[in-house]
Amino acid sequence: MALPRVASPTYELTIPSSGEKVSYRPFLVKEEKTLLMAMEAGDNRAMTKAMQDIITSCTEGEVNLKRLASFDIEYFFLQLRGRSIGEVLTISPHRPSNFKCCEEATENDICEININIDDIVMDTSKIKSSEINITDDIGMKLNFPQIETVQKYTGEGEDIKSENVFKLIVDCIEYIWDGEEIFKAKDSTKKDLNEFLESLTSAQFTEVKDFFESMPRLSHEIDWICPRCEKSNPMRIEGIDSFFE
Repeated sequence: MALPRVASPTYELTIPSSGEKVSYRPFLVKEEKTLLMAMEAGDNRAMTKAMQDIITSCTEGEVNLKRLASFDIEYFFLQLRGRSIGEVLTISPHRPSNFKCCEEATENDICEININIDDIVMDTSKIKSSEINITDDIGMKLNFPQIETVQKYTGEGEDIKSENVFKLIVDCIEYIWDGEEIFKAKDSTKKDLNEFLESLTSAQFTEVKDFFESMPRLSHEIDWICPRCEKSNPMRIEGIDSFFE
């Protein structure tokens, strides 16, 4: 006789970048083991792969990961983690570098903080249009970078370097239009796309950069309380790694 299977509840989530609603189940013990192994490895790419695999499994493959922005993946996974393990996360960040409060304080001080995942909101109100009008006739359609694209052009724990900005933008061009004519990026060479970007004026290129800078980030403001004198200091944590300290 076969052993019984435990039914999993189903939840609904809104994808930040698109507003699309998707259903998902909590991750199971076998999937949590994959996540723990990736976390223990301390490899961002392994962690990303684990998050993507778990999202695919928990949505029964209904979510197209290629259509998700990097911040979609982080937000989705954090919500998924909350429904799977518990809505309250406990993190232990180190003392903020600019926070001075008492003589006994050291940079190694930590503060244990509980965060309810339901309090973390992804603000998409400042996202700019992905269609950039270069002139009256010429424009370009951009996509938000996928999480692999961001990792490809950033170092470990670093912001993207200036020399890689062009490369990232080129990877995110969906198409360029000239009047009624559409030029798909996948049908163009990297050289041609680079030359197109380099032909823009500074003001036009700023419009392009503004789109990427309008991307929301997974962030949350907390109060870091000194364990020695109990004075508090506001602190903003950003990025998926900050929620697993």
